[in-house]
Amino acid sequence: MEVMKDRYSITELSEYLNVTDHTLRYYEREFNLYVPKDKRGRRCYTPELANIMYKIKAMRDDGLEIKAIKKILQSENIITEPPPVVTGDISVPVPKRNHSESILDIKTFFQEFEKQLTNSFSQEVELAKEHMTNELNKTKLELGACFENNVRRLESKLDKHFENVDRSIGMWREKNKDGLFKRLRKKVFRL
Repeated sequence: MEVMKDRYSITELSEYLNVTDHTLRYYEREFNLYVPKDKRGRRCYTPELANIMYKIKAMRDDGLEIKAIKKILQSENIITEPPPVVTGDISVPVPKRNHSESILDIKTFFQEFEKQLTNSFSQEVELAKEHMTNELNKTKLELGACFENNVRRLESKLDKHFENVDRSIGMWREKNKDGLFKRLRKKVFRL
């Protein structure tokens, strides 16, 4: 994209890219982009952000999904991966440093920390496993539907082919039915 200005409003950029304002705000959220705002709180797209939006729109126009575009932009270091989301409270109270603490208290602290950390990881693994299972089931259904459609198309083509073969055989029989009787008459009457 050729940058002609040092900043764009959301309306200017949406008109330039031929997308809606809502689409630009959606891209901001999905790609974790920070768009500076002026004193009135209006978005001011820098040339770099305008170019990123242009790349995103071009890839969407080419049919790429949001996930694929994210991976491409991350691999090109155009955007960064957002920090992981923590879904539970894994805070562990840090004991105050006291010279009278015993080794047993410290050991207990780390054992409790280990339990909480293990539980947190277990929950995340289960959520990831459930998500992957859902995605695999969805993909399985989509593949099954594609397979069924292809089988139906093939059956339809085969039905048409066999109808043509049956019609051709019928026409041949009809054409040669009279020919057989004529040949038989000639053989019979020649004798």
